[in-house]
Amino acid sequence: MQKFIKRQKIKVLIILFFQLLVAVAVYIAAVYWRERYTMELLVGTIAIFVLVNFILFWLILSSISHYKHKTDLKALDIVGEDIQEAYTFGKIGLIVTDESDNIIWTNEQFSSIQSTIMDMNIFEWKEELKELKEYEGEDLSESHTVQVDIEGKRYEVKLLKEANLFILKDVTEYNRVVEYSKQHAPVVGIISIDNYSDLEAFANDRDNNDMIINVISIITDYCRKYNLLLKRLKSDTFFIVCDQKAYDGLLKDNFSILNKVKNKSFEDLTVTLSIGFASGFDDVVKLSEMASNALDVALSRGGDQAVLSPYGGNLTFIGGVSEAKTNRSRVKVRVLSSSLASLIQTSKNVVIMGHNDADMDAMGSALGLYDFAKAFDKDVHIVYDEKRVETKTKKAFKDFYSKEEIQNMTYTLKQASYHITSETLLILTDVHRPSIVMANSVLEKAERIAVIDHHRRSEEFVDHPVFVHIEPSASSASELVSEIIKYSPKRIEVDNREATFMLAGILLDTNYYRQKTGVATYDASLTLKEFGADNAKADYFLKEEYEEYALKTKIISNSITPYYGVIIALADQNDIINKTMLAVVASESVQIKGVNACFVIGHTSDKETAISARSDGTINVQMIMEKLGGGGHFTAAAAQFTDQTVNEVCNRLKSTLELYLNDARATNTNH
Repeated sequence: MQKFIKRQKIKVLIILFFQLLVAVAVYIAAVYWRERYTMELLVGTIAIFVLVNFILFWLILSSISHYKHKTDLKALDIVGEDIQEAYTFGKIGLIVTDESDNIIWTNEQFSSIQSTIMDMNIFEWKEELKELKEYEGEDLSESHTVQVDIEGKRYEVKLLKEANLFILKDVTEYNRVVEYSKQHAPVVGIISIDNYSDLEAFANDRDNNDMIINVISIITDYCRKYNLLLKRLKSDTFFIVCDQKAYDGLLKDNFSILNKVKNKSFEDLTVTLSIGFASGFDDVVKLSEMASNALDVALSRGGDQAVLSPYGGNLTFIGGVSEAKTNRSRVKVRVLSSSLASLIQTSKNVVIMGHNDADMDAMGSALGLYDFAKAFDKDVHIVYDEKRVETKTKKAFKDFYSKEEIQNMTYTLKQASYHITSETLLILTDVHRPSIVMANSVLEKAERIAVIDHHRRSEEFVDHPVFVHIEPSASSASELVSEIIKYSPKRIEVDNREATFMLAGILLDTNYYRQKTGVATYDASLTLKEFGADNAKADYFLKEEYEEYALKTKIISNSITPYYGVIIALADQNDIINKTMLAVVASESVQIKGVNACFVIGHTSDKETAISARSDGTINVQMIMEKLGGGGHFTAAAAQFTDQTVNEVCNRLKSTLELYLNDARATNTNH
């Protein structure tokens, strides 16, 4: 329409210009000849011009009216005059534009705003609609819509490009119902008091039940504040039901109840909570199962945290800034040892596997499990690939065992895959994440899997394990295996070489008893000494070469301190650093007075860059590494990156520290 009017304007201007030239020519002639009849000619010419202009304007107006009538007929052909009432009833608006995207017609749905938008460019009116014109899906008939606000209502808009027709559907009420449904969707949670038995014993010793009442009161008041339905299942467990709106309040509050309970200390006893929440599904039974699994994850990570499980989404961890406290009793370990023994006895054969780039702890715990399974007269082998074992561990293994012994004790990756059957028990030690096991092909083939690990459980976990023993309070996997051996239903004889290897694993992970060391750690070391573990030999295996010492010094010298008590050490961009070396640098840096946490970054291969993180217990480095896609436990964690430079990883770490360092600082720690 706009183009047509523009063309008519040009025609009128040309005719007027021509008339002006004729009038000027007649006037000049009249002045020049001074003839009497010339003036009459001029008057007559003007009269003719007036008549011509009148006829011209009438023709133009008729043309515009005819063109508009044709456009209206075309629009009616598109939408159908007979279904206009249906469009009105269904609150469907129609807008037709011309080639220049100017609005030339709307139906009655927009009668109230028709006068203000007619002849306006539709994208100037609603810029969001540009997406419809620019969209080019694989299938042009594919439905693609956007939503816009018009006069206080919400419309979903679709474009039929061939007809320049915009179809607008009023979805105001629909969106309101959807939002209402979201806000009132069911959410299920479970709260557990981590150390309720300790609290109960503490209260009984002092004949003061108010201690327990005070903790329960905090939980009750918190639930009342956020309109949560609370039901006590057991003495230490509470069941919660609420809607999404109340749950959003908990998220905004960041589950402050964790700190409220923890700050309610009783002399030397600190009480903590573990929380599991599930959302995003309409089946309360399913949500209850998801919440229970989330609580299990929180407990396996050491407690004092909330684990949120949205249906179909990734787990979210809140809290967990306190070091995990041991809750292992002799009875519990004895039950676990008996359960593992039963699984071994009912299996045809046993295969043991650690993590990729296996260190002393992974290999030491694997050797301990090898002796444990051998005691039940089972065919047992350790998955072993020299290329996937850390250098010192590989040297120590070859130093202790002959080539023939290694062949008898181990499987190659190919052999392991061949010997895995439905009756095989695969034991994962020092690892629970499928992505970092020594051989994922072996894991995928196994149907019966046992997991023994001391790292805090991450979101990534083995599917349907038949046995799980994850204890974040333990110093190492070797410590856990030593306990399993000690409390076995059958006496286990451990070779002094295996005992030495396990002791080396404990020394490595505790940095010679400087970190993450508890009574159970010394007890496990004593057990290994009784089996003939050689301290000097274990220390020798962990000693570094001169080149390693020089490299360590070089890395430490290239350090920055972005925050008080935090060090980031960067290896040279051109150096390939062993992961163990990164861990050693981090561990030794934490021994420096005033250093609370150290992050060491370096290339571990041509395409891989890694961070090894250590802390003195005042900073939860596991939380920081999890934000970067890694994991570990409270004082020792790591993360890996592909196709990123040392500086790029350093910048990502700095950004993460800026966001989460304050949250990662533990307020209650026992060193």
